[in-house]
Amino acid sequence: MYCHQCGAEACGNYCSHCGAQLTTADGTLEPAPQDWAEEIRYDVLLRQPDVRELIAHHASQSRKHMSADDFLGLCDKAFVPLVGVSLSTIGAIAQPIYTALGIRTGKTQRESFSIPTGKVLVAALCSLARHGQSLNDVEQGQDGCLLRADIPSDMWSFAGELLVTIQRQEQSSSVEAATAIKGQLCDWGKSKRILTELFDDIRGLTV
Repeated sequence: MYCHQCGAEACGNYCSHCGAQLTTADGTLEPAPQDWAEEIRYDVLLRQPDVRELIAHHASQSRKHMSADDFLGLCDKAFVPLVGVSLSTIGAIAQPIYTALGIRTGKTQRESFSIPTGKVLVAALCSLARHGQSLNDVEQGQDGCLLRADIPSDMWSFAGELLVTIQRQEQSSSVEAATAIKGQLCDWGKSKRILTELFDDIRGLTV
């Protein structure tokens, strides 16, 4: 059971984290707060037990991907005997130089959804969890929310950043997402795949 007030896992009659009552006088569970479908505040959404359970469910489906370092390490086994130079060493030297020179790659995508903003935000969080894109920062606005997540490194590119902005509009919700991978000129379609997965997830999870 999760506390309806702070969202922490709890048991008994009172939450050991915030002290909120978990059951009513007759011993039944305290009812959850009002519907969060239109809620845009990240901290409020994260206190909802069903939201936390949704995110946890999708996080459990995340698959570990091979990092760029791991992939280069495997390449080294075949490459080093031929030329005597390690690809991982080349990558470690070249990427910071390319980054300092402003070399980077990335893509941007924007779409509107005729779906309540709270559902869109929760769907975006579930998508990040499912694809192992760790959330590292949240910027809260009056009518919107910006999520900053890590893009894990893999055989296609080094690590990068994914920015997702969810904005409440009059009759809809808008989502703008952008990837940024520094130190590379090309990510071999990785940014496009990430954005496609994100928007497909939002459409599928909010139905």
